[in-house]
Amino acid sequence: MASVSLVLLLWMYIYVVIKVTGASSCGNVYTPAPVVLAGSPVSVSCSIEEDCPLTKGKVFYVQWRIDGQVVPRNYTNQESNMTYSVLIPRLQDTSASILCLVCVQEDCQIVDGVEVKNGNPPVPHNLSCALTLVKMPSLRCDWNPVQEIANLPTNYTLHLFRAKSQKVYAVPPGQHFYVVPRDAYGYFTELEISVTAANVFGNTTTDPLKLTPLNTVKFDPPSITRIEAHRYGCLKYSWSLSETQKWLQLTFIVQLRLKTVNNQPNKDLVYTSRQLQLNPIEVCSLLHWTDYRSTVRVKYYATSEWSEWSDPKTATTLNKAPAGRLDTWLKVNNQTAQLYWKPSQQFRANGQNLSYSVDSKDTKKRLCVTTETYCFFSLTKWDKKISLRARNEVGFSDHNEVPVAVHRNKGLEPVSNFSVHPQSNTSLHVIWKSPAFSNVTSYVLEWRSLCGTTAAPLSFTLIHKNKSNTTLTGLEPSKPYEISIYPRYVKGIGRPVTVLAYSSEKAPSDAPELNYEEISRSHLKFHWGQIPLEKRNGIIQGYRFYFWHNKNEIKEIMTTETSVEVKDLQPHTKYHALLSICTKGGCVNGSFSTLTTERLDGIEMVIFVIPACIGASLLVIIIVFTCFGKQERVKMCLWPIIPDPANSSIKRWTTTDSLQGLPAFKEDKDPVLVYLSHLSLLDMTEKEPFKSGYVKENQWPDDLNIHADTQSCDLELERESVPYATVLFSTPYQINSSNPPAYVRSESTQPLLAGDEPGSPPPPYENVPRGGAVSALNRFSAFSQSTQSEESDELWEEFPMLRSLEVNHI
Repeated sequence: MASVSLVLLLWMYIYVVIKVTGASSCGNVYTPAPVVLAGSPVSVSCSIEEDCPLTKGKVFYVQWRIDGQVVPRNYTNQESNMTYSVLIPRLQDTSASILCLVCVQEDCQIVDGVEVKNGNPPVPHNLSCALTLVKMPSLRCDWNPVQEIANLPTNYTLHLFRAKSQKVYAVPPGQHFYVVPRDAYGYFTELEISVTAANVFGNTTTDPLKLTPLNTVKFDPPSITRIEAHRYGCLKYSWSLSETQKWLQLTFIVQLRLKTVNNQPNKDLVYTSRQLQLNPIEVCSLLHWTDYRSTVRVKYYATSEWSEWSDPKTATTLNKAPAGRLDTWLKVNNQTAQLYWKPSQQFRANGQNLSYSVDSKDTKKRLCVTTETYCFFSLTKWDKKISLRARNEVGFSDHNEVPVAVHRNKGLEPVSNFSVHPQSNTSLHVIWKSPAFSNVTSYVLEWRSLCGTTAAPLSFTLIHKNKSNTTLTGLEPSKPYEISIYPRYVKGIGRPVTVLAYSSEKAPSDAPELNYEEISRSHLKFHWGQIPLEKRNGIIQGYRFYFWHNKNEIKEIMTTETSVEVKDLQPHTKYHALLSICTKGGCVNGSFSTLTTERLDGIEMVIFVIPACIGASLLVIIIVFTCFGKQERVKMCLWPIIPDPANSSIKRWTTTDSLQGLPAFKEDKDPVLVYLSHLSLLDMTEKEPFKSGYVKENQWPDDLNIHADTQSCDLELERESVPYATVLFSTPYQINSSNPPAYVRSESTQPLLAGDEPGSPPPPYENVPRGGAVSALNRFSAFSQSTQSEESDELWEEFPMLRSLEVNHI
């Protein structure tokens, strides 16, 4: 869809270009004079080319337009086959755009156009005239020609009309002002002035300007000739015009501006009056014994322009004794008193050099004389009331004595919910709640700049008892103030509530220097100091401590303390630290520190290595003692006894010998069959027959159960020992037995006879025949050494080891 729109737009653009190109090459518009007189007729012709693509083979007509408006057909004419013209009777505007269009039905295309200008000059603008009173008074008129037609000179003429006469003054070429001769006007005569601009095509005239010459004068700065302090609170000024204008004895509008000096109330006082310059100006209601810097300016008419201010002159009002009362605030601490005061709204110093005296009305003793607004002194127990009086060069006033009561009880109930909130960069809004069930007479709100250079130690204000909020103004931004409020009672002063506040906060101006206090291989301890109070610019919210070894792993610690300890560090590694201090107004980064943790020294290595060696040695000793204490058991576990059949010679076995070296059974049982050198002894009844290849378990007698009792032990030793042979005893041990015990084939693959040649297979063994009887033997019974049959002899010869099982009589 987007591609289709793009193709459509491209086609329309090409079509318009072709149409415009074709139209621009279709004809020309011609006019005899592109600049004509205002109101004169204008004739314009349009010639169409024969090969014009807009008209070739088409039915068309020509349309004329003036400033976008279609010209009626009765003003158009066809002069020839392809030439058309239009005649405009009057050209009223300063210029007109005339276009020739070729139309086919309703589709019209612009062929060519021309702009015809009205030849009249533009009307001058901003005509003004002003009278200058110098040694040779002159009335000068100025105007703005706007924009003149190029290569067409314009002449200006000034017309001056009076009540009974008219004068015309030709202005020199290229000049756009004219000074009217003095004899053509009077100072108080009303004039009417206009300017006409003319060229070959016509002229234009400005609107008439009506004026009185003296009303247009801007006087030179006047001067103050004399200032007289003739009575209390008043100054009388004498003034005059400049030397060139002093001859005018007229009534002027005079404006006098007064401004106090020497750090007194800085307020401009402006007095305006209309009077002759010979009459002095009196200004009253001024402060006594106060310096005033005064300037003056004048004008003649209300619409006239003020003159510049005169040079300033300074004068001092008369001196008078102080009047009005002073606001006081007395703080008593045991026998020491601090008295602060300030002027009330009704107080008038009436002088500059003020001094104050504090007297005890009880002891008639003068306690303090100072020029400051505070005084510290000592009180006696008889002083119950003191007085404060102000004095200047004239002396004390009889009506400005201020009595101050001495309240020694200062532990009464304080206010509650005292809070301070910034209101602007230089003001704080203070809120509190009155004490409950108390008779408060007033409140004293005091504040002290903790880093300023103010003259008084503190400032205070007295607040009505019914108020619970006020606003402190005139504070320095980003400076700390200690603000306290005291409720005053009839019998004493309440306990103060104090807060630290800033009217506005910003980032601190400085940051503390970061120092390291302790450094080791695994931890670092940093500390820093407090920055000066005047550089904090707000209440410190905390410190941000940044610590890193790798930039991708930066640790941040937020603390309100002035020290921090970092643990679990790597030895001999470089670490970086940065400290940032923050207020509500922002944070500022402090010093940057780079430290390297310590290496592991020889002492630390010895401290670590010696305990490790001692521990390893103790472990080895324990293992060795354990091995010696359990030698036989360890030996049987590590090196089990495997008999050598070729070198075996067992003559006598006992139960004790057979149990030696075997692991203890888990529970006590009756004596059971014991493996002797990996030989199993079993007892079999005579009646149980043998089957070929094996003997069934259920064929053994129940009274012995030898094989079942030792099954668990046999399983434990099966992994380490291989039964060499199994000897069967048919009956319990008998002292005299004539029959040899029966036997079964051994499971061992080792050769039993030492005499056999290596590699020869053992002879085949046979089980005891079914019919053969086995004598009843006791456990470990001795074989009879009597003469046996040949078959028995052959049996012992084939099994020499079994011969060793013969047990002697015990």
